[in-house]
Amino acid sequence: MNTEDFQFFIRVADLGSISKAAQDANISVSVASQKLQRLEQQLQLRLFHRTTRKLTLTEEGRTLLTRGRGWMADFVNLHESLKVKDHRLSGTLRITASAIFGTKVLMPLIAEFSKLHPELNIHLDLNDQNIDLIQQGMDLAIRIGQLKSSSLIARKLAPNPRLLCASPTYLQQYGIPESLSDLKSHRCILQQHANGLTNQWSFLNKAGETEQIRVEGYFSTNSGEAVRQAALHGLGISNHSFWHVAEDLDTGKLVQILPDYPVEATAIYAVFPHRELLPPKVQCFLDYLSDYFLHHDHWRSEN
Repeated sequence: MNTEDFQFFIRVADLGSISKAAQDANISVSVASQKLQRLEQQLQLRLFHRTTRKLTLTEEGRTLLTRGRGWMADFVNLHESLKVKDHRLSGTLRITASAIFGTKVLMPLIAEFSKLHPELNIHLDLNDQNIDLIQQGMDLAIRIGQLKSSSLIARKLAPNPRLLCASPTYLQQYGIPESLSDLKSHRCILQQHANGLTNQWSFLNKAGETEQIRVEGYFSTNSGEAVRQAALHGLGISNHSFWHVAEDLDTGKLVQILPDYPVEATAIYAVFPHRELLPPKVQCFLDYLSDYFLHHDHWRSEN
């Protein structure tokens, strides 16, 4: 059996379209169809029901996809590991992360990693909304916050301290809140995520217990960087990861408020599809990230 044809079959099944899979593989639709036909002839099985409008897996195709995906991943990873000598990585490593974290924190690390492995191609997708790793063909994602339950595997890289801040202009106009309850009467900047508007902020009170406060705002956005910009322009109080606003705090453009009521910290995770064997390129990058976050903490500060 041609393993490349089998890998292409998996990609077509994931995308639900021969044309999309062909575009992803940078081949013509006719060549893509030939790959599937060749695989079906070798296996003596029909893998898809094809109509002019719809492509669906046959029962045999679903069984092959379910049982064969893990086998194919293990085979490819084994093949790659046998080719890797002295950590000479090749192929393409596809990573996705939020736009601002990817730019401010991750990009310098990727640059150094790339210099260590010059034969490896790296593609970085910057997206503030979580994308489907399998459908988009990503090797791993860097995600911050509470993770949803899924079949994906997550590795914690580092804690992610958070804090509240506002511009001096805003505080001069509206005053400085002195307690968590004061936040209810302030203008807060809210971020929109895929699962809804984040208008409940979690804190650790003086007793060390978690306390949630519902806040109101007149500006919301789906971009973490837009939240920062809104705070810099005096639109209200914002809730940030420390690494995002560290420079603004140092220069006085933003001022931390309610330091005695620390925002509940989240965490930074590497997330990747469930596989028994990780490709060497993914394993090597994960190890690189883990080592960096273990030995460097200048980008974050505990409250």
